[in-house]
Order: sequence, then structure tokens, then C-alpha cells
Amino acid sequence: MPSMIVHDRRLKGATPTWYTFVMQVTATTGIRHIVSTVARRARERRKLDRLHILCHGFEANWNLSDSSCIADAHGGFGLQLGREGLTLFNVRQVAQWQGLVDLIVLFACATADTYAPNRGTWGDGRRFCGELALWSGARVIAARDTQTYHRWDDGSQPIDFGAWEGPVYEFSPADPEGTRVLDPSPYRVQRDRASAA
Repeated sequence: MPSMIVHDRRLKGATPTWYTFVMQVTATTGIRHIVSTVARRARERRKLDRLHILCHGFEANWNLSDSSCIADAHGGFGLQLGREGLTLFNVRQVAQWQGLVDLIVLFACATADTYAPNRGTWGDGRRFCGELALWSGARVIAARDTQTYHRWDDGSQPIDFGAWEGPVYEFSPADPEGTRVLDPSPYRVQRDRASAA
């Protein structure tokens, strides 16, 4: 099945290339360009089975319910993807993906994190993932915790995320609140041509 990876190059390391389409973006790539390119590539193949997005997740030490700073940083503020990022403020742009993408896997730190005082605010990661599922019409896979990965500084091997850290959730248009995935291993980064099929 057709697949695509979008790799924001601020996440250092070589891009995995065993995908039908590979897109590298930088801090100057507009989110509209990223979204429209994914839609165009998906239409070329009638639909993408998987869209993997590799980038940093936005984390902050904010308690938005009382406008204070806290000691520990929490995720849930969206994705550092392209110039503007992808957040609750602009996630509706992925409506271009309706009917074109079956599954979106977010390889980013703490995307599905919801620090209790931030529930219902723009720092609610589970809400962000649910909105991403609703606007795109796709299933979305995201982790609650900070993710670690291995990179080879010589560029000889692509980024390797290995096993997921912490709980992983699946969001869908039918279940925008998300459900914990008991075995997230099938959603890992493609490692060879065989798994791209």
C-alpha cells in the first residue's frame, strides 16, 4: 500500500526512505505547502495507507488554567512541523486529507499529553490528536510521553525510534477522545522495503 513520510529536519538524523513518498521539510517550509503536498501525493495513488510524521513535539512548563509556570514541562501543544507548526490553531488545514489518508502516525514527543490543568485548552494534546483525526478523517497514533530515538551521526543509517515510550493512543473520527493501544509495535517507522508493502 502507498505510504509517505514527512520529516522535519530539525529532528536530527537521516530520513527513513522505505516509503512510496519522502518529504523533508525545514523551519521555512509553510504548513500549507506540507498539507497540500501530502494531499497531492495521496491523490496520485488514490490514497495513502500510512502517513508517518517525524518532528519535535511542542512542550512547555505552562499551567494554562491559571496562567502560571510550573516546574515540569508537559507536551500537548502540537507539532514543530514546518514554519508555523501544526497546532489546534491551524489543524483544520488537514481537511484536505479527507478520504486520502487512512492512518497518521506521529513520531514526536508527548503529542498526546494532557496535563490535567490544560484539559480543554490549546495545550490539550489528546484534544489536538482528536481534532487531527476529525479534520483529516484518518486514524491517528500518538504517544503521551517524551520519545527517544537513535541517530547515526555519520548518516549511515536512518533514525531508529525503537520501542515506544509510555502509553500510545489511537484517535479516530469515531473516537476522538482516543483509546490506549495495547501493542503499538506495528506502527513503528518502516525499516525495509518489505514492511512498506
